[in-house]
Amino acid sequence: MTDKVIKEAQRLLRAVPCLGYGPRALSLLPLLRLGCLSALITDEAADAGWSEHFNVEMFSLEKHTRTREPSRSRTRVERASDLMPLLSDFGVRHRHGRRLRVVSFEECPPPWPQVLERIGMRLHLPGLADSAVLTDKIAMRRWFRHLGVPVPTSTVVSGELDYPRLRARIGPVFVVQRPRGKAGYGTYLVTDEISARAVPPSPRLLVSEYVGGIGVNVHGFVPNDGAPQTLRPSVQITCVDGAGSVFGQYSGNDFHAVRLLPAAVLTECRKAMDRIGHGLHALGYRGTFGADFMVRDDAVTALEINCRLQGSTWLLGELELADGTVPTMLRHFLAQHGQDVHATPDCRPAEAAHLVIRHTGPAIEVSTVPAGGIYRLDGNENLTRRHDGPGLLECGPDDCLVACMPRPGTVLQPGSVLAWLAASRSLTTADGKTLTPYGLQLVDAVRRLPHPLGPGTSP
Repeated sequence: MTDKVIKEAQRLLRAVPCLGYGPRALSLLPLLRLGCLSALITDEAADAGWSEHFNVEMFSLEKHTRTREPSRSRTRVERASDLMPLLSDFGVRHRHGRRLRVVSFEECPPPWPQVLERIGMRLHLPGLADSAVLTDKIAMRRWFRHLGVPVPTSTVVSGELDYPRLRARIGPVFVVQRPRGKAGYGTYLVTDEISARAVPPSPRLLVSEYVGGIGVNVHGFVPNDGAPQTLRPSVQITCVDGAGSVFGQYSGNDFHAVRLLPAAVLTECRKAMDRIGHGLHALGYRGTFGADFMVRDDAVTALEINCRLQGSTWLLGELELADGTVPTMLRHFLAQHGQDVHATPDCRPAEAAHLVIRHTGPAIEVSTVPAGGIYRLDGNENLTRRHDGPGLLECGPDDCLVACMPRPGTVLQPGSVLAWLAASRSLTTADGKTLTPYGLQLVDAVRRLPHPLGPGTSP
């Protein structure tokens, strides 16, 4: 893909100024690199220097509240309400009837259009498909069966769990999910009566057999014209000892580990992606999506789809920019506004992985934090900062990115993000569940970075 095509894609998205919204600045890194955003509102504060580096106004809920919480600790409506002061501040600076395009990591929070229009902004929003299949896990599973995509044995229940009855129907170990939940929140592993009682009652719960095996995520793309595309697969990282994750919680992706999967498994994933992609096109969905599969032996089972950007889409964008290809993230927003930019998908394994490290101690106020950027392990297995850099593109073979650390003065809540790591080599074993020796060294070194927390405390 030539620079000329990338510049044309940039021109199309820049035609209307863009306000980005996402959980963190890293989530929209490809758009920041291409200069497609005028301003960015995030839950977590950006790393020091990002605003100046990309010449973008940045507002964060974390800077406003001085607190970093676990992702999805509140509902979308609650988070949108918390962000209202930032939105109003942005609107006051940019009113005068200016047109604005909202570029959101997920669906634009419901109150935002009305708030921005009240302060004189003319919004340019995409026309999104409206189907329960896109957001409701129960409807999604039924739809998978309709498409002929293999899924786990499951049932729908309400209220408290009847463990003996479910054990007889599903098996002694099963997974319980709320119909609407992301990044692993609202997902529970039930192994006995005690863990069953720990699941909060709900009017609708999806109960599925525990498949086990290796989690695989595959990016896909649905254009306005032409056939849906299957993009790069990656191994999903979850339940990693040392990283602070719990069952089902999103902890990163490894685009290199899929090289160890049997070719027949990847072929089955591509077949399922083709059916899902054509099904989404028929529903009116346009843009990128991701499908989560479980691989056990040579069997492939589909769990769910994410019809939005994913936690790994920024890293996919780094690989695409390195290859001179239009990033999927840029194509996503153009497609949702009816504009297609062609790109030939590359499905080969790539040497790139990222890992989320979470705070496992009690709530604590951060004192001093090293600057994010490009680091390398020294002879004593400590991380030494080498230079500035927002992503993987600035990393050498032995370097890693340390990003998304909380700013000084922030209260870090249990389970919240301490840092994101990215490197051009695997950080976990091929199943995405155990840190490699290199990954373990990096995680330990991040937790030892000079005085990340108050005296006498541990991350």
